[in-house]
Amino acid sequence: MEKKGLDFNFFIGVFLIFGILTWFNSTQIELDSEIQNNDSLSSTQEHEIIRSNISNEQKIADSTLLDFQSEDAQLYELSNNLLNIKISNYGASIEEVFLKDYYTYDSLSLKLIDDLNFNFSFFIKDILLNTKDIIFNDVVQTKNSLSFYFKDTHDNSIAFVYKLLPDSYMLNFEVVTENGDSYIEPNKFHWFQKINQLEKNLDNERNSTTINYSVNNKSSKQLSLMKDVDKKIESPIWIANKQQFFSTIIYSENAFKTASLSTFTPEDDKYVKSLNSEFTLNYDNQKNQYLFDVYLLPNKYSLLRSFDKGFESLVPLGWGIFGWVNKFLVIPMFNFLENFGFNYGLIILIIAVVIKCVLFLPTKSSYLSMAKMRVLKPEIDLINEKIEDPVKRQQAHMNLYRKTGVNPLGGCLPMLFQMPILIALFRFFPSSIELRQQKFLWADDLSTYDSILDFGFSIPLYGDHVSLFALLMTLATVLQMVYSNQMSTQNAQMPQMKYVMYTMPIIFLLVMNNYSSALSYYYFLANLITFAQQVIIRNSIDDKKLYATLQANKKKPIKKSKFQQRLEEMTKNQNR
Repeated sequence: MEKKGLDFNFFIGVFLIFGILTWFNSTQIELDSEIQNNDSLSSTQEHEIIRSNISNEQKIADSTLLDFQSEDAQLYELSNNLLNIKISNYGASIEEVFLKDYYTYDSLSLKLIDDLNFNFSFFIKDILLNTKDIIFNDVVQTKNSLSFYFKDTHDNSIAFVYKLLPDSYMLNFEVVTENGDSYIEPNKFHWFQKINQLEKNLDNERNSTTINYSVNNKSSKQLSLMKDVDKKIESPIWIANKQQFFSTIIYSENAFKTASLSTFTPEDDKYVKSLNSEFTLNYDNQKNQYLFDVYLLPNKYSLLRSFDKGFESLVPLGWGIFGWVNKFLVIPMFNFLENFGFNYGLIILIIAVVIKCVLFLPTKSSYLSMAKMRVLKPEIDLINEKIEDPVKRQQAHMNLYRKTGVNPLGGCLPMLFQMPILIALFRFFPSSIELRQQKFLWADDLSTYDSILDFGFSIPLYGDHVSLFALLMTLATVLQMVYSNQMSTQNAQMPQMKYVMYTMPIIFLLVMNNYSSALSYYYFLANLITFAQQVIIRNSIDDKKLYATLQANKKKPIKKSKFQQRLEEMTKNQNR
């Protein structure tokens, strides 16, 4: 007698979905297949390198070139309805950037840039000049612009001009040099930014923060999310310091010759990561002007796409078919419902209902196949009793299925239609800024976990809190799996699989407890809707009529496919 247990086809489908979800959670898709993985730098080593590159190497040999002033540095502001930018005359550097429509997880003003090391270096003859070391004496401010001017004792001048238009996340940045007694040749542009924590879940924010780069206006690649790396690239068009929901993008069509990029993750929680970009600039002695655009903006897909520069690739929607599902199904549906002003919890509910309705036909086909297998179970058991040889027994099973017109994989294959959507949503909800700080029921922020109980200590693999949506999703998963097993045919085969049925929801709970509550909420709804569909389909199937139909199929001649015919001919020829 063959051992009996769980529906093997059902298990394959569910386990495959779980495996892919876990893989996505633990490895984070890498878009750059050529990442150079170097050893992580300690905090001391990091600052030594920065000092070596920016300070020790860049010394001014002749102090008579500079006309330093003893006055203190002053901050000047550029502001519109979206941004508030503070720029210092000391180095003409960007000091602070606030996004007016957004707040941190603890309700503070969202400061996108706070700890920035900003420096241009120029050669004047053989002398290296760093803008971070000088004060720009002359500052001209208008409604939408700030101009900083510096001139040395030999009439060599440098001007930094910032322009911020109304209703814009883009800051135009222009560097203009004018030769006096000697040529001014640009050397390097350094942008070193420490990313401060803006979201509640530091680990998720840290695992979403890195540098993206692009050599065209279509797409981008990214440095590793999980490791600290160094990489040098040629002729980039833009570099983005990408955070979980916000980005700082430095764009120039033809100014950058090379870019040396590096990331560093601290051992403590003082900040999220440090992102370092050092550019060498293309030099044209006939052109003393360099144009840059600095984008300081949220990672909203529609907004990023509107610039038509490939910025939308900063939103991790998934690769291949998963990205297509998000771009052409989920996002259009989400944006359409958002226009009605619905609560985001209601939007997710509507999306779940619509997707489950779309998938109803393959779902029904799956359950019908399971029902056919179930009514044939007595005949399967009889074959198992009569035939001891495993190979002959399997052949007898397949002959029975072929005569009755039953596809033994019919209960599993329809799940393949659902997997791209499940995985696409696994990418969409945690990266959707529209859900950030949106409240629903007990959840304060649908973009991160919902906590109904904080432990005050951390449990390995689980976390320091209880997410109610993750708990409800787990219970709904158990309910749906138990009912599916009752509907299946081979629930007596492979009894060891019943342990997997109980351990899988626990693993789901561990994975989802620290994830976006919107994602757990969607899976909870999807499981409930699936359970309801199962009940409806189960009640609509008459087992006696279905069995009679299968028996009638035995009397019909079996139509062999061309492949089966060729296979039989090949077998006969081999036997001869």
